[in-house]
Amino acid sequence: MVVEVYSGGSLGTWRDTIEGLEPGIVQIVCESIGTLEAYSPTAGIDAYPYLYNDYEHYKKVMLNGEIGEKLLTTVGEEGGFVLMGPSNRGARVMTSNKKIESVDDLKGVKIRAPGIQMYIKTWEYLGASPVPMDASEIYTGLQQGTVDAQENPVMYAYGNAFYDVCDYLVLTNHVFSTDVFIFNDDFFNGLPAEQQQVFRDAAKEAGDFRTKLVEDKEADTIKLMEEKGMEVLRPDVSKFQAKLTDFAKEFPNLTSLVEEIHAAK
Repeated sequence: MVVEVYSGGSLGTWRDTIEGLEPGIVQIVCESIGTLEAYSPTAGIDAYPYLYNDYEHYKKVMLNGEIGEKLLTTVGEEGGFVLMGPSNRGARVMTSNKKIESVDDLKGVKIRAPGIQMYIKTWEYLGASPVPMDASEIYTGLQQGTVDAQENPVMYAYGNAFYDVCDYLVLTNHVFSTDVFIFNDDFFNGLPAEQQQVFRDAAKEAGDFRTKLVEDKEADTIKLMEEKGMEVLRPDVSKFQAKLTDFAKEFPNLTSLVEEIHAAK
């Protein structure tokens, strides 16, 4: 089996590609679970702020646990997808042209956020002014001052050279987000069982490889960004969490899942 890869937005935005699954314009999309929010109310959990105690808790629950498996099944069933091969994208952090040493420094900061309600509400609670913007527009938006900051995993920020247009790397670690391989369910279920298994095995291998890659490279990438001239800031995240105390009321449909994840050991 041969898979042709089109990267870097060459087939359009992530919304375009996900919308292209049903008509068969594309057969597979690799994106975060949260991008399926418009199709599945459960998918928003992917972007829930400070959901996990730490990285080990995230990995045990989401990548290697029953809760993670159940979540992929639920989102798939709600949205008409088959999801597989979960991988860690890396903790989401900020790159900014304003110095963010505490949560109070976020007041009025224009931050690019994905057009996903969970992210938008998070930054509103933290006092910033979220600006929905496609990923392909972030660099120019920062360069021209349309936004003051953006938030993404460290390796994404480095790969897109945000160190050229931002002065500060702010290690908020506010979300552990998960990428998956997304198939239209009719397409996937129409494949012979043998080919379905080939995809599942390859997705598992690719997901594990990517997770290990992030684990191995994240700390070094922070150092590289520092060498590029960025000042690395490590604010007290407990103050960020305190601002989000009542956040659960915004998404009551996720309350039981949030509690289940918090309780998982």
